[in-house]
Amino acid sequence: MGINEINFNAFNPGMSGYYSSYSPSSNEFNAFNPGMSSADSFTGDSFTRTAAPSVKELYGIDKYNSMSAAERALIEITPESRKQIDEVLSMTNTIEKELKHRYPSGVNLVGLGRSPSLLMEVFKAKGYDTKTCALSNLTSGEYDISGKYSYLKQLDVNDVKAYNEYLKELGLTPEKIKASSKPTVFVDYTRTGNSLRSFAELLKRPEIGIGNLDNVAFLSLNKDLMPNQTMADKALIDKFWENLGIKNFSFTPRVNISELGRAGEIVRNFRPAESAAKFLLQIIKVIK
Repeated sequence: MGINEINFNAFNPGMSGYYSSYSPSSNEFNAFNPGMSSADSFTGDSFTRTAAPSVKELYGIDKYNSMSAAERALIEITPESRKQIDEVLSMTNTIEKELKHRYPSGVNLVGLGRSPSLLMEVFKAKGYDTKTCALSNLTSGEYDISGKYSYLKQLDVNDVKAYNEYLKELGLTPEKIKASSKPTVFVDYTRTGNSLRSFAELLKRPEIGIGNLDNVAFLSLNKDLMPNQTMADKALIDKFWENLGIKNFSFTPRVNISELGRAGEIVRNFRPAESAAKFLLQIIKVIK
């Protein structure tokens, strides 16, 4: 199916970010389904698959860059969407200003889980080297005798090794991080900060060996990278992460800590929602 045939729906904050949200017989399903090529077709409960295009050909900055002017014009931006886009970019610009203050020579950004994944795609469109690590529900552990919160004692070493293989697929290895001229900063939206601290503990495990590197940091998007918040800033943070339901516009799947060893498999089978892909393309259109 070509771009001219895509039925772009209105921006829908209530739409799930999961593949299962769509009926496989609908045009919406085919429009932004990285696992299905334009030549795939359904017959009853099964489909015939031909060579499928890569994920980056179907959404995000790579898809946008491959579009013609006419194709880009099809991404209609309604007043409602433009307001949401302006708010996302306002938050992105605030975070970017703080990043440039802390890291004037540049930075590699890695988002943790679903909450920051849309922001990571926006930063990628702005020219940053960004990645997203899929992992959720990191605060499902217990407090140890010293009062330290950790899930790590419950992890199977083979699951940790499997997760490290997934990190390698992302290019997150001690060798590559140490060789980079720019620091690697892992970021997340935080309330208590327990998830980000637990993730840092995971990356410090000897099976992974990333968390203790000198040029690695773990920062809260809303607390560390949005300092000196005004009331308007606080309202925007609340709206963006709470009321907008930003996880519904995720470009990474939910991977629970119990699924640590299957992270790579789950990510490869994930399909972002059409609403997420459309919204991202609209944001890129405004940036460009």
